[in-house]
Amino acid sequence: MTRTEFPDDLLLIQISVIQTYASLARQSGGGSTRLRRALIHELRLLYAHPYWTDAAHSYADLVALRRLARARAWVEAA
Repeated sequence: MTRTEFPDDLLLIQISVIQTYASLARQSGGGSTRLRRALIHELRLLYAHPYWTDAAHSYADLVALRRLARARAWVEAA
């Protein structure tokens, strides 16, 4: 069973990861170093978050987090 309540900071980090990925995908030509470094930093924050130390964590939680973050990012972009 997946948990649907995530800490706000974890959700914000995942939204930031999604937005950085999108910016990197739109990047044409060179100059992507800053975005790649930002993405690496954000992913480190995401996977090192204390939320994942819970023994009840599963891959389904990560999928649920990504889905929720995509839905939030989509609403904020509109």
